[in-house]
Amino acid sequence: MEEEEIKEYMKTEVVSVYKDTKLADIAKIMTEKNIGSVIVVEDNKPIGIITEKDIVRAIGKGKNLDTKADEIMTKSLITIRENSPITGALALMRKFNIRHLPVIDEKGDLKGILSIRDVARALDDIFETMDEY
Repeated sequence: MEEEEIKEYMKTEVVSVYKDTKLADIAKIMTEKNIGSVIVVEDNKPIGIITEKDIVRAIGKGKNLDTKADEIMTKSLITIRENSPITGALALMRKFNIRHLPVIDEKGDLKGILSIRDVARALDDIFETMDEY
């Protein structure tokens, strides 16, 4: 049995912002799109992530709504290649206690996003397939 790859479960419509995008605009985008994170990009390469937690932390530290993305983003970005196995994503998410993984190609360009929900769906598919044997 061959393991499922990330690209089979990732979302390809990634919501991204630039490092000079204001906090107010980021919060608005996340609300309108009903998403929990945005990827900060530069030349289509992911350079950071902003999650709901980052926004709460920024406001809690007194940042105003004009604060730019690069001041509040998590810069130590963990990414995964699109042809990696789904269990590799689970291992990374568990190790670093994260719920979103930007997916990149061999050039480092942003290709998608994988959430913990996507991994759960993949594992469910794997277990379902195992039951068939």
